Amino acid sequence: MPINSKQDPAHMSQDSTTILTTDQVCQRLTISAPTLRRYAKAGHGFPPKIPLGPRRVGYLASDIENYIANRRKAALATVGG
Repeated sequence: MPINSKQDPAHMSQDSTTILTTDQVCQRLTISAPTLRRYAKAGHGFPPKIPLGPRRVGYLASDIENYIANRRKAALATVGG
């Protein structure tokens, strides 16, 4: 039985075409919507937005997972682990 992406984006199939909503990205990163907007505006390796409509954007799930992995690697390198 497939998992509904609205229920748990952390367990979604991460193919190259899965697009997460801003709410799903916030849930996955455990951040608020304003923090997500700050991350996106600042850049610094944060994945690019994908325009879905005039007032709606999404993010590739694979980009978000890569971002998390890169942040983890950077944190481990900082601590020497």
